[in-house]
Amino acid sequence: MIRIRNLSKSFGEQVVLDGVNLDIEEGKTTAIVGPSGTGKSVLLKIITGLLLADSGEVLIGEESMTAAKNVKERLDICSRMGVLFQAAALFDSLTLFENAAFPLRYRKQLKESEIVERTARRLKEVGMLEYADRLPGQVSIGMRKRVGIARALVADPDILLFDEPNTGLDPQVGQEIYELIAETQEHLGFTGIVISHEIPEVFQVCERVAMLYKGKVVIDAEVEEFQQSDNPIVQQFTRGEIEGPIKVG
Repeated sequence: MIRIRNLSKSFGEQVVLDGVNLDIEEGKTTAIVGPSGTGKSVLLKIITGLLLADSGEVLIGEESMTAAKNVKERLDICSRMGVLFQAAALFDSLTLFENAAFPLRYRKQLKESEIVERTARRLKEVGMLEYADRLPGQVSIGMRKRVGIARALVADPDILLFDEPNTGLDPQVGQEIYELIAETQEHLGFTGIVISHEIPEVFQVCERVAMLYKGKVVIDAEVEEFQQSDNPIVQQFTRGEIEGPIKVG
């Protein structure tokens, strides 16, 4: 389980997270949703240790990411996680195979044969093994996202985080990525967090939904309860309406 307690983060006078409290249930996927600029990606960066909080705590199991004293301690905790970044964040000069293998070469002391076997297995699972020798610039963004998922999975993490997994994708490819996330979670049983603003598409890959607005958790509920909420902020966001408490623009 991931436990977030009284988490706050500001950039100058801009308060991005304002006392966030949230539990991410083990072995299930939680979607963190909300309008653009409400702190979703900032929260993910704090969970992964890429950004320091101003105050509050993030517990990954029994380990505190926010209490880690240095980069090494944060990296040790982060070794339990795999991350799919918005644009996949592949290294342009490395083949798709070497991109997927990167966490194993960076974190683990493994024999080359094991690195090759594990990387090939993950690439096959996401349908990208036949393209393994290509460079990222030689394949589509959807294919790069698939390799990003393989890279996130290759070290067998307990926790997977997906930052806007469908950014830049057309609806058909986006649906394929969501289906792939759902299939791999069901098969591997990892704890998942999906950062998204896509409603209702993201509901198909999560059991719970937490909505951020103005730096706070407006609702944290099962999908059906979220959909039936009478909270005007939730209703406006879910329906995509201009009029309401969420100020557009």
